[in-house]
Amino acid sequence: MKTDIESAYIVLESRNPAAINKYFGEVIGLMPGQPTPGGASTWRADDKAQRVVLAQGPANDATCIGFEVTSREAFDAAVSRLRALGLEPVQGTAAQNKERRVAAMVRVPAPWGVEVELVLGLENAATPFASAVYPNGFVTGSQGFGHFVFGVAGADAYEASRKFALEGLGLKLSDYLRLPMGPVELNVSFFHCNARHHSLAIAQIPAPEVPQKLHHINFEVKQVADVGAAYERALAAGTPLANMLGQHENDGMVSFYSVGPDGWQVEVGATGRQITDNWDDVREYNRISIWGHQPPAVFAQMQGLTAPATSAI
Repeated sequence: MKTDIESAYIVLESRNPAAINKYFGEVIGLMPGQPTPGGASTWRADDKAQRVVLAQGPANDATCIGFEVTSREAFDAAVSRLRALGLEPVQGTAAQNKERRVAAMVRVPAPWGVEVELVLGLENAATPFASAVYPNGFVTGSQGFGHFVFGVAGADAYEASRKFALEGLGLKLSDYLRLPMGPVELNVSFFHCNARHHSLAIAQIPAPEVPQKLHHINFEVKQVADVGAAYERALAAGTPLANMLGQHENDGMVSFYSVGPDGWQVEVGATGRQITDNWDDVREYNRISIWGHQPPAVFAQMQGLTAPATSAI
């Protein structure tokens, strides 16, 4: 499969980065990278210098996501698509490029409330990737480092986000979810740009507002045993679980969701379905998972306890 673009990194801002750094290292199992010139901490999932950038700040949310474009021709084509939507991508300064460790960059605001950076030449780290908990590493390479899921409120923001992803970034629709929930429904669109089933998903949340833009970050590991080990680390650390082990219907991923210190989630999963050339399985799903992915609240209620329920999108 020809690849023009792939997920590159996510930038987070937190009032308490120390807690998130501990979570990424001890629970998720990422490898620490070198701090950026501006002093942000970074985390690695492969040989790239940084896949997660974590800065001190008030947002307690994602502020930016990056997509790496694989050629200058594809980069210029992406800029042209964004301009055709009436947007004006802003070129990164030398200092911004250095902070992101890229050769070139343009930035543009996305309808889901974060900046999107299209970059060329994401730097490799000076040392090989090595993880004591993931000796087989993560699934990255031409599939990028994982996926991001963001929530929006209202049909207008949802449709604007879909248009931006499809016509601006040049992503393609993998499939979509429509899940009635009483008088409202959850709608999610899943977008791919390479063999990974989705590098981006946008969820129309059935609520008047979305207090936190980022729903979750996904890191895909190479075997289910690694998912189980991460699950046990989360339990041992007392990390809240949003959804226990399960398997999604559309992408086939066996995974679980833990809740980071700032409230957004991380999905660790394996066995993700891959997109093929001439993808012809764009269809509507009416359930999130084949089995599992129950929130702990389900079992807490069975035992006469209470806990908040969440959705594993």
